[in-house]
Amino acid sequence: MERLAGRFVVVPELPKGAVCLNAYPVEKQERETWNPTPQWRGEKSYHPNRELQSDEHRQWYHFDAEGKVLGHLAQAIATVLRGKDSPLYDPIRDVGAFAVVTNCEKVRVSGKKYHYKLYFRNLSYRPGHTKLERFKDLQRRFPERIIMRAVWGSMPRTPSCRRIFKERLKLFKGPNHLYYHKDPVEYPMHMIKDCTPTQSLRKKDRIGYYLKKLAPQSAKKIAEQEAIDDRKRLNKFRKFLLKQFDEEGEDALERMEMDEFVVHAEEERIKQVLDENVGQKVKKKEVKMLLGTSIPKKRISGNRPRR
Repeated sequence: MERLAGRFVVVPELPKGAVCLNAYPVEKQERETWNPTPQWRGEKSYHPNRELQSDEHRQWYHFDAEGKVLGHLAQAIATVLRGKDSPLYDPIRDVGAFAVVTNCEKVRVSGKKYHYKLYFRNLSYRPGHTKLERFKDLQRRFPERIIMRAVWGSMPRTPSCRRIFKERLKLFKGPNHLYYHKDPVEYPMHMIKDCTPTQSLRKKDRIGYYLKKLAPQSAKKIAEQEAIDDRKRLNKFRKFLLKQFDEEGEDALERMEMDEFVVHAEEERIKQVLDENVGQKVKKKEVKMLLGTSIPKKRISGNRPRR
């Protein structure tokens, strides 16, 4: 028996009994069955050889970090370094590329991370020697470290990824770099998300999110509530007409049309309300006081301007 690439197995002659035993009568179930290598699902048709994995065959890519979101940029760089975007990608082979990143000081973060994102470092690994730095301070001193930390966080913690990270990631402050002689290919930066002022807003405050999701939900809730109110109002009006019909008698509809009956019932209701309330004192709304005091309670909005 010879194994070839793919899902096929070549044998000198067709096997006998290579079907389910239940297809045969009981007296013939002792037939010898063919059992090739169990759980064998074929072999891969191609593996990148060592020559193809050498550095002289690797592509160079240039990334411009100006105005890009830090996390999305780091994911794209890590993908290129590991070669996951290559058609020759193999988990146990290295077909990644080199990445040259410029304008590291112009990378952006959304929300309040510019002021509140923290970076810890302890180079001596001794207790009490941990240093703390904010994003805005580290960007002023060593902007390359920000992208370096983000790319390393986007890669697995394996010896091969550690070697790839050390050898192939080239970071530079400013628009120039030292690898023009490698003719790096410009990475399509339009595929990496830009950091816009909209991303600093809460999701429910973004106009696009509101129009796509919140506005239809709000309109649906309003329509449902209006339908409920209409049903309640209709039931209430029906009960009112039945009550008026019981008071007027069965000959009420013979004396007047339905519209006249409705107008007459409404006039009777208005007259009854006037008779009950004319000359009565208007009740004032009860003012709630703070417990044990004569100070009225007031609702204070959280959006009031400070004085």
